[in-house]
Amino acid sequence: MVGVVQLAPLDLAIVGVFLAALLGLGLSARLRSQDAVGFIAAGRALTLPMFVATLVCTWYGGILGMGESVSYFGLGTWLLLGLPYYVFAAIYVWRLAGRVRESDQISIPERLRLRYGNGVARAGAGLLFALGAPSAHVVMLGTLVQVLTGWSWPISLAVGLLFGLSFLMKGGLLADVRVSVLSFVAMYAGFGAILIYCLTQMSWGEAVAKLPSPEMQTFTGGQGPISILSFFLLGAWTLIDPGFHQRVASAGSVDVARRGLIVSIFCWMVFDLLSIGTGVYAMAMLTEVPGNLVAIYPLFGNQVLPDGLKALFLCGMTGTIVSALVGYALVSGSTLGRDLWSDGRDDAKTMLRVRIGIAIGGLVAYLLGLAIPSVKDLWYSWGGLTVGSLLIPTLLAYDRLWKSRLTSGWMLASLLAGAFVGGGLLAYGVRIGNPFLLVEWAGQSFSIGTLLPSLIASLVVVGMGEMAARGRPTI
Repeated sequence: MVGVVQLAPLDLAIVGVFLAALLGLGLSARLRSQDAVGFIAAGRALTLPMFVATLVCTWYGGILGMGESVSYFGLGTWLLLGLPYYVFAAIYVWRLAGRVRESDQISIPERLRLRYGNGVARAGAGLLFALGAPSAHVVMLGTLVQVLTGWSWPISLAVGLLFGLSFLMKGGLLADVRVSVLSFVAMYAGFGAILIYCLTQMSWGEAVAKLPSPEMQTFTGGQGPISILSFFLLGAWTLIDPGFHQRVASAGSVDVARRGLIVSIFCWMVFDLLSIGTGVYAMAMLTEVPGNLVAIYPLFGNQVLPDGLKALFLCGMTGTIVSALVGYALVSGSTLGRDLWSDGRDDAKTMLRVRIGIAIGGLVAYLLGLAIPSVKDLWYSWGGLTVGSLLIPTLLAYDRLWKSRLTSGWMLASLLAGAFVGGGLLAYGVRIGNPFLLVEWAGQSFSIGTLLPSLIASLVVVGMGEMAARGRPTI
């Protein structure tokens, strides 16, 4: 079967060189120390350019999900999936970056163990393993493989996953960082090229006017207050995301972490303009919107771009997805192999278990990609329940928001309550074919998601624990 995207010899040559360069950079990574900290955190010595490159690429690895989101929300994508992450990243700079980098712990479960004991740490690690499993990135890379080759969805997912993991087992975070430097350049060059090309073909005003619905032409994307609030709170993912935490913990110093985060926020703003702008033109100019909305960007590039630029655009998408897939696979592997499985006494065994964890995390991502082949739904539903469950325990582990009297038992109960409520809603939504959890009320349609219910359940148990602990000294 022939793939939907057809590449000319020039495009094939450019893509081939780019993929070879990614593999070469990843496989040639040489660890400074052959221990868990060297493998997982690059020796905690990332320089400012390396820190920015890996953080920007990893945190923007959901690029095809942005195309899918623009097909739903139009201009409102910036409000729903852009602005919240700038705000929470700024909060991270203000409240958490210094504490995370100065801490001896390089993972969130380690910090939870220090603050609340093994039970909370293991429960948190289990949720973070699920969140870190690069399911959305496997879906996106599999989509690229499928539109290029025409292979079946299961095979395309498997090929994308194996390519992404091919160099991670050897080089760890350093391999991801080296790949991210090239990916960083490619993503801005590729999306800058297609947006400039589109501006020469159609004015911005005309493109906005051609969006399929009036709601997509609005700042809110047609979403009501409850949906907007839920999307905004999903930006709190930044505060508990294990990949974000890992990179801050791996910075060469507190100053590198803080300055790098500020630079990264501006980089995300610029790339949002490029990617959302490209999505708007795609919805205005595509002759036929694909059934698989994750494929909007590659199919749009195939339709409008000349030879050469088509390959540049494809490289921009591929590089950032591969970089993020590798980063999150490392996070899920280290969470399972180091935080859940290892006792930390034998570094060689820990390294082996981390690598086994990477393989298991890849398998989980593959199965999730088969079950929920939508990046938007994976972000909103799967990510929402994890953020809602872990937000309060993680913040209190690093930053004393109030004079808490919670015992470890109550904190564990709050975490499990959030996971139970969110997981139940997600399972129900998948079973009835409504993973976005859309409901009708008072004549309006909106999504309740999994984040708000999980967070509310967690907060209710926290409140009960605080009332039960009256008179006990604060901790």
